[in-house]
This record gives sequence, C-alpha cells and structure tokens, in this order.
Amino acid sequence: MGKNISKEQMQEFRETIKGKFDEKEIKHMYKMFHKAAPSGKMGKKEFKKYIEELAIFKKVDHQESYDQLFRGYDRDHDGTITFKEYLQYHLGIVFSTEELFDIVFSMYDADNNGYIGREELVEVVTNSTRWMGDCDVESKDVQDLIQAEVDKIVGFCDVNKDGQISKEELIAAAEKHPEILEKLKNLA
Repeated sequence: MGKNISKEQMQEFRETIKGKFDEKEIKHMYKMFHKAAPSGKMGKKEFKKYIEELAIFKKVDHQESYDQLFRGYDRDHDGTITFKEYLQYHLGIVFSTEELFDIVFSMYDADNNGYIGREELVEVVTNSTRWMGDCDVESKDVQDLIQAEVDKIVGFCDVNKDGQISKEELIAAAEKHPEILEKLKNLA
C-alpha cells in the first residue's frame, strides 16, 4: 500500500467503519498508521514505537511490549496489524460498537484459549494501572485493590463458577449490564 488511498480502498474502509468516520478522519488514521507501518502491516516492534510516540501513558517502561493492546488490534491473531484491523479497533473503542466485545475479550485473553482467567485479568489491570502512572503497582495496597476489582469482575461474570470467564458468560453479563464492557475497556 502506498501513501494515497484509492477510491476502491476508501470504499472498503468506509464499509469497515460503517460510516462512523468521515473521509478526512480515515485519511488521518491512514497517515498515522503508515507512518508507524510503512509496509502496510504493523508488527509488535512497530506497534510499541507507535504507542510510545502517542505518549498516552504517564509511565513508559522501555521494556514494555504492550501485548494486551496489540491483541486488541490484531483481530485475526496473526501477529500483525493491518490498516483494516486498525480501523476496526478505533471503531469499537470510540463508538462502543459490537466490535468492542471482541476487542476487549482479545485484550484480556492472553493465551487465546477463549477464556479470561483470573491471572489474565490481574495482568491486564496491573499493566494498565502501571501505564497510567498514578499508583505503585508493587505496593501491597494497590495489589489488594487490583485483586478486589478482579474478584468483583469474576464474581459478576463467571456464572458457572469455574474461575474463568467464557465469551458466552461475558456476552450474557454485558447484555444485562452494558457498563461491564465499558469498565473492562477502561481497565485495559
């Protein structure tokens, strides 16, 4: 892919984003994406650089790989992010569309086994807390707060009480209480 968007590509991108972004916004995102991924595919190394250049996190550890965020973008789990996946991520996050469920679930499901375990929840919430830079995630008080939040989420979503959350359980919880997806999005 070059730097310019063909009419056919623009039409495909419009279909992908379901009319939620205008042409100017698509072109802006295309430019940002291709700045980070000139080849048209963003691997983990390019993604890390992209996230760090955005400067959205208060605390940056140069050893951090931002795996949970990468999983949210990499919809087909092939280890790269295409511009279409990039658009789908922003569509879901900005407009809380049906894509949001898959994005959020992928961010938490580190081993891609179709379940979110307690350890995965703790890891994601801990990483996000560290990135925001407001708390010392090594302190016992903060770890206790993270564990309490994870316990609430598992208690609320884990209907069959097997210690993990399936996609079906999360869908059911989100149908009853749509704010659960928003909470999980904000914790990731």
